Amino acid sequence: MQTIKNILTFTLVLIVSVASAQDTLPIQKGDYKIAKLDVLNLMGIGVQKLSLAYETTPMKANAGNLPTVSVRATIPFNSLSVIDMNYGLEAGAELRFYQRKRHAEILLPEGLYVGVGLDGGYVNFNRLEQYRAIDFSGGKEVDVEYNRIRTGIYATLGGQTKLGENLYFDANFGIGWSNVNVSAVNTPDTEGFFLQSNNINELFFLHYREGKGQRIYMPISVSIGYNFGTR
Repeated sequence: MQTIKNILTFTLVLIVSVASAQDTLPIQKGDYKIAKLDVLNLMGIGVQKLSLAYETTPMKANAGNLPTVSVRATIPFNSLSVIDMNYGLEAGAELRFYQRKRHAEILLPEGLYVGVGLDGGYVNFNRLEQYRAIDFSGGKEVDVEYNRIRTGIYATLGGQTKLGENLYFDANFGIGWSNVNVSAVNTPDTEGFFLQSNNINELFFLHYREGKGQRIYMPISVSIGYNFGTR
């Protein structure tokens, strides 16, 4: 009986020792594998989206900061207002650098971080536009279909914190520059009419305005994640 008791005690001490040692070891490649779902995009700002991300540690942490890599896929599925989203897919990758938390022995994917990213993709949508007769005798509403192709680069600042043993909360704000090409698929019959309004709010729908050029954008993300890694 005493032998069994000793074995159990030794096993418990060994488990605690290994766990404690792991907590003070530098982050290794693949220690963190966090799958994330954006909750802000589901609530909607401008066009609603289903946005999924996967963050991992691609290398060992260094003395000053912890680099991570995130990949993201975004599917627009609805609008709060004038954009009738049909289909599309955008994707991107982001490099983050987490800073060492004060009094922390090791670097973790928690606290403040800075990062840079690339993203872009293709979407198809419809928009109702208001036309007025040239002689002001009346008006009409025209449904126009558009394609949009976009590529962008951005910088981001954010923070991530633990909500539970494997649950994470991540929020960030960025600013970037996009190359955008929005072109009409169908040409409506507007002879004798002029465009009175395209119902576009420049703040939320700048990237859905017809035309080609460079446009500023501000990616915002608030997400919940679960860590499938070993730490």
